[in-house]
Amino acid sequence: MQQHRRGGPIIATILVLAVIVSLGVVRAATQLGTTVTRHTTATLTQATSLVPTATPQGLLPGLQVQGTQFVDATGKTVRLIGATRQSLEYLCRGDGHLNPADFAAMRSWGMNVVRLPLSSEFWANAGGDCPDYRTTVTQTIYNAESAGLYVIADLQWNAPFDTAYDRTHGGVQCPLPDNGKDLAFWHDLATIYAHDGAVLFDLFGEPHDISWTSWQHGTTITAGCYIVNPSGEPQEQVSYTGVGMRDLMAQVRTIAPNNIIILSGLNWGYDLGGISSTANESNVVYGTHPFDHSDKQPADWSRAFGNVAQGHAVIATEFGSYDCKTEYIRQAIAYFNAHNMSWLAWAWDAGDCHGPSLLADWSGTPSQPYGAFVQAAMLKAQQ
Repeated sequence: MQQHRRGGPIIATILVLAVIVSLGVVRAATQLGTTVTRHTTATLTQATSLVPTATPQGLLPGLQVQGTQFVDATGKTVRLIGATRQSLEYLCRGDGHLNPADFAAMRSWGMNVVRLPLSSEFWANAGGDCPDYRTTVTQTIYNAESAGLYVIADLQWNAPFDTAYDRTHGGVQCPLPDNGKDLAFWHDLATIYAHDGAVLFDLFGEPHDISWTSWQHGTTITAGCYIVNPSGEPQEQVSYTGVGMRDLMAQVRTIAPNNIIILSGLNWGYDLGGISSTANESNVVYGTHPFDHSDKQPADWSRAFGNVAQGHAVIATEFGSYDCKTEYIRQAIAYFNAHNMSWLAWAWDAGDCHGPSLLADWSGTPSQPYGAFVQAAMLKAQQ
């Protein structure tokens, strides 16, 4: 999610504008605006240690992409409807609501998919501050699948440099994945879930402040990524080698050739306008994030993602509104339905309606009116 969309304990973190994943080095510069460049040589073929194993073959029938739709092994169309269950991107052990009962409550709303934003910084555990993270992630995915939910594993937060803040907060959000911790993260996830077609890979949740050429093939990132000091404020701007989405996808495919891959667009995952009409990769879906910012209103949706949905599979992996009303999400869901798009609402969380949060409490009671509207739409979609 775009930085100011989160609430609660992460607002300070998100307002910070991002540090991202790469192998860490100590920086000497301390002034905001100072640019420090670090390059690493990690590749996707370098495994990290202590990789947990998943249940062989997964617990649900695998999915594939056929035309603009998801299909199961029998060729039946499957429309994914669900929500994001955040916290593992910024809390080492999550927020305590990643248990079987939590995912069963999601199923009771008619959901068949959950998206889990994750942190490559926590996964790397370079400083030893988050030793149980990998087990927590794989157990959470198991819990979700056991409840009958497909799982989107999303690299949302990263940190290319090794700071005390990153190690305890999961990093932040820089413009592109880096060629260190992020590549190692996807090596491990792809290895664990290569034979589980119920786990989809959202390679990088919210690319931003880059060109389409850089989105595809990477670039040296010189803006939009900051080192954060212990108080949660940007300390210095950093530079790193960003990995392009198509290049990262090609590397993941060497390990997990069959899992569905989601590629999110520019402008914090929203804009897919630069996707070629002739792109024809196997098992690739394009992700969009419409929220009620001034530049993401209904008049722009066809340009940003609706036209792409005419020839490619497109999924709204995040969407929502902050005004505690339902007009924006009503229009969004109607648009998704008209374009046969799958969608996941932000977010399965008990919090303020401005979050936006779907829940009034953790028992599954919907917030009013936001959560109640989304719940009704989910139940209707699965009829």
